Amino acid sequence: MSEGAGTRSQRLFARWYPDVMQRAEDAGQAEIRARHLARAHGRVLDLGTGNGFSVPHYTAEVTELVLLEPNPALRAQLQRRTADIRARAWQIVDGDAYALPFEDGSFDTVAASLVFCSLDRPGAALAELARVLRPGGTFLFHEHVRGSGLRRVVQEVATPLQRRIADGCRPNRDFVGSLRRSPFTITELEELRMPGGAVTVVPMVVGAATTARP
Repeated sequence: MSEGAGTRSQRLFARWYPDVMQRAEDAGQAEIRARHLARAHGRVLDLGTGNGFSVPHYTAEVTELVLLEPNPALRAQLQRRTADIRARAWQIVDGDAYALPFEDGSFDTVAASLVFCSLDRPGAALAELARVLRPGGTFLFHEHVRGSGLRRVVQEVATPLQRRIADGCRPNRDFVGSLRRSPFTITELEELRMPGGAVTVVPMVVGAATTARP
């Protein structure tokens, strides 16, 4: 695991992101996470865990929780939240979303929360999640997405600046489109509004997808 300080962008993002997102958590995002992640079970990979907002919502049905976070500053914050982990075993790892350091079919559940907005190659990351998920396993996603009408115009205008100040976050990301083009089949899709979210990240989708059984 890399223990360096990370890039300047990563360090700045880690300073302000937890406080900003805490407002959304307090406004109802935590309840959405809890309801959504309650179905996670077995060996679970949480992609882009950040500072750990999702951590308390995994239940004892999780036999092993693998928390993957590439930002060293956020990993340091995550280490301070391990008391909230209810899984029977856990580990925090560094890693590349496009080349996950795990064997094929080695997880029962994979999950991502507010991650795909910042990935340069969402299709490649989805293919990697499908690779490490066992056939018939579950992908739980919770992502802000591009809106429609005037909101989409605002998102398009805001994207260049938001990418710079939010470590690559693209408010105009068509996550659902990427998911439909991936190896996954969507089984549940709920369109919501992020509680307490900024105007560019209010549209949100929460749901589940799976890979084909052999």
